[in-house]
Amino acid sequence: MNPLLQIEPEALAQGREWPLLQEQLPPQSDPLPLVGPPSQAATPALQEKDFQRWRLVERFQETVAAQVKKQGGLTGTWADPDRQLQLGNYLGLFLFGLLNPVVKTMRGLCEASEFERVQREVCGRKVSLGSFSEAQAVVDPQLLKGVFEQLKAEADLPAPKTYLRGTERVIDSTVWQVLPRMTWAFWRRQGGLDNAVRLHLEFDLQTGQVHQGKLTKAKKCERQQWRESAQPGTCNIGDRYYSYDYKQLRDLQAKGTDFVVRLRLNAQWVEENSEVLTAEDRAAGVRWAGAVRLGKAGDGPRVRVVQLLGEDESILLATSLPATDFPPEWIAHCYKHRWEVEMFFRWLKCILGCRHWLAESEQGVAVQVYLALIAAQLLVLYRGERPNRRQMEAIQLYLMGWVSVAELLAKLQPAAATKKGAAVQKS
Repeated sequence: MNPLLQIEPEALAQGREWPLLQEQLPPQSDPLPLVGPPSQAATPALQEKDFQRWRLVERFQETVAAQVKKQGGLTGTWADPDRQLQLGNYLGLFLFGLLNPVVKTMRGLCEASEFERVQREVCGRKVSLGSFSEAQAVVDPQLLKGVFEQLKAEADLPAPKTYLRGTERVIDSTVWQVLPRMTWAFWRRQGGLDNAVRLHLEFDLQTGQVHQGKLTKAKKCERQQWRESAQPGTCNIGDRYYSYDYKQLRDLQAKGTDFVVRLRLNAQWVEENSEVLTAEDRAAGVRWAGAVRLGKAGDGPRVRVVQLLGEDESILLATSLPATDFPPEWIAHCYKHRWEVEMFFRWLKCILGCRHWLAESEQGVAVQVYLALIAAQLLVLYRGERPNRRQMEAIQLYLMGWVSVAELLAKLQPAAATKKGAAVQKS
């Protein structure tokens, strides 16, 4: 059951909530204190009331403990009985820093650990800067991968999309800029040193969730990562950069990995045959489809090319899928959903707000990005889908004590349910 829905009906009808979820709000008559002159934007000092009970962290720590037990227990320095900062507490505090709307830096996060309630519900003890910094170097990323996989398995899957076969995965990557002093992430010289990391994702179109992710330095080529992670029996959908290497496309076909990738407009091929288009194909924007050999001399891989009429220019798609099972209409429809991974990247960076680095080492940055993916999955467990910007703001206001559970539940209602309720009231 959704943890946010665990409210007694009688209590909700009377405007009450469970004690664990009930928080005393400051009297409305008390004005907010001003700090500094009115003309300056005041930065309020951190107070314990800013950190409401965060059940997502508790759920995460339970999953971490289950994964540690599954992998045979703690290892290395985490197994030392004299160690004061435990693995679950460290990771819980790190996740708390990513999700809480108040804390933005590692120093602020460590200062927040001085609060009694944060210690009681998140990290167990006060965490020093040195302890937090040291811990990032001894966390096993495979453990976080196991946590992510377990949370993904617990999510309620949406209704199957009948037009998909269940193996379609969009491949893409996004770049995060890092600090100039993080020289290990050097990418290029463009008006100065440009340091960055790259997150490579496989996005499952059937579930609308991340299938797997890999964080590398920004220099890591997207095609190289595709070559390393491609799995037989799947269909990968990519933009035009993935189609540049014809030899790799041939190797993926031999490996049993299907693809739908966009070609450059100046791509050349030798036509072998053309397909007869149906009314459904033309309605989907298909203008031509046929089997070709890529390359000016036809020495590239044998693929099907589907030409679509785009808004500004034609779109050429190369696919290894057979025409007998996958008509041009299906290819066009499938590729049009490639934008979903772009929307996920936007959500991760702009709505979840994963923009401030709480760690600066290569290992620490990897931990933070993987925890961001886990945070996204946790929110899916609570919400059923990723919350939008307004819903994310409502969640954060609830955690700070300014929104009641009843108001939060009303805000988190899916759009379909909201429209249905409004129609019932109108009738």
